[in-house]
Amino acid sequence: MSRKRNRPEEWGDIEPSPVIHITDLPEHTLEIDLEKLFDKYGRIVEIIMLPNKRQALVEFEDQNDADRVIQRSNEYPFMVGNQRLRLAYSTSKRLTFRGRLDDGTIQSDRPPPMENNILLLTIYNAQYPITVDVIHQVTNRHGKVLRIVIFRKTGVQAMVEFATVADARETKRHINGADIYSGCCSLKVEYAKQTRLKVTRNCLDSWDYENPTLMDETGMGVQGRPVAAAAAASLLGKFDGELAKRADAYLPGNLAAVSPNSVISALAMVAAGQQQQQQQQGAFGGGYSDLSDRSASPVIMVYNLNMAHANCDRLFNLFCLYGDVGPIKFLRSKEGTAMVELHGIANANSALANLPMISFAGKRLSGQLSRQQHIVEVTQPYILPDGSPSFKDFTGSRNNRYTHDSAAKNRVYPPSRMLHFWNCPPGISSSQLQEVFAHAGVSVPNVVSLFKKNERNSSGVLEWNSVEEACDALIFCNHTVIPSPGDRVPFVMRLAFSSSGAAERRYSRTPVGSNSSSNGWHLSSGKIPSAAASGSGPASAGSAAPTVAAGINNKGDN
Repeated sequence: MSRKRNRPEEWGDIEPSPVIHITDLPEHTLEIDLEKLFDKYGRIVEIIMLPNKRQALVEFEDQNDADRVIQRSNEYPFMVGNQRLRLAYSTSKRLTFRGRLDDGTIQSDRPPPMENNILLLTIYNAQYPITVDVIHQVTNRHGKVLRIVIFRKTGVQAMVEFATVADARETKRHINGADIYSGCCSLKVEYAKQTRLKVTRNCLDSWDYENPTLMDETGMGVQGRPVAAAAAASLLGKFDGELAKRADAYLPGNLAAVSPNSVISALAMVAAGQQQQQQQQGAFGGGYSDLSDRSASPVIMVYNLNMAHANCDRLFNLFCLYGDVGPIKFLRSKEGTAMVELHGIANANSALANLPMISFAGKRLSGQLSRQQHIVEVTQPYILPDGSPSFKDFTGSRNNRYTHDSAAKNRVYPPSRMLHFWNCPPGISSSQLQEVFAHAGVSVPNVVSLFKKNERNSSGVLEWNSVEEACDALIFCNHTVIPSPGDRVPFVMRLAFSSSGAAERRYSRTPVGSNSSSNGWHLSSGKIPSAAASGSGPASAGSAAPTVAAGINNKGDN
């Protein structure tokens, strides 16, 4: 019976095994690197990379071969690059094709399954969006790719079907353990059990390269597009932040002729719903047994928050774009981390698909699904730097957008420089809109275009100089309460990212001069106060923002 080694001093007590446990691997260590390092000592049966732990397991066919490797490591350390490796016997006598505990060990002596032409890719620390285009770029250089299917039930996994077993074998050797982007999106590659993938439509999460005309409602085609220049220690180099700012950055192929609605439809496919996902899985006969058996979660872990500005209301202002929001909780033990519970798994996936393109107060956000299914109520939350509680439950909030009759009108667009605003007082002026953003201490829009006047309320499109400025404006000012003379109930301004194409169809942008009308005007850009600023703007913990317009409330009533 195998046992775990809880302390390094216990490692010497482990019985000899043909399986060697390797630790302290440098980033981007590949299966082929270890193969070249150890195959001179004997035939290698299996190599399992654990890139999320920077570890690996290597099984030799003969015990004597493993003994020679261990003896050699005690005399002269093995190196990968400039990194010294630590080697020890494993507690397992054999390796399995896929271990439930993700440590490569097994509970029986069954041999590993045979190689086949389908690989299962598990992507750890997926800080940036993973689509069929990304997977295709890192796999097709080593073999002919026929089909790709991506799953997001827990984390990100993909199955890639190759034309031959040899193509799959060569690809596995060259990308197993690699980082797709520098320092993140690490790959663990294994042989899958399926012999053929079935793709019902070509979209962000599935693609049949033998049938490129298998379109979905977006009518997208496929054409290769490089993501970033290759760099050391990753397959695709550093993540291209400029691409992240474009609406078409994560879509397969050349989308120059694709409408903004096609872009968002493709992004929405990431969260097409668990029912469609299960139908697609069912095409393989009962679903993919290879995938993790943990249940999917509607709870998102949000990382890299600027705690000088972050609070529950501002996270609600962002995540309500993607689904009805429930509890939000900040973690005291993890600085800059919060948990957000959405109404459904599809909504959580939709938010995750867009999150890496969003910045908040100078920091690019990232996230992943939580292992928890729900956020437990915190009866005594701690106080955040701005004086607000670290926990708040938005279940039933009237500002949730997916529970009303108008829920079908929601459109989830990728982050852009343009925000659509609505539910403002009828006849609101340019200066009043300017006051809202100036009062919050964020950059004011340099272009404002109002839609056709409405007796009930006002709406239109706002444009900033950058996506970052628009993100801050949305997070700080969404659901701002704007009073209207003569109305008993104040208006709550609502904001959402807009598509430039959709906006162009609804209004004609008026050239703006020094004597501009309310239909279009330019303003000088403001800035979010730094955390060191004294007493002004949202950076000052517990202090009210300066009164710029009487009656404006930037917190709203969530």
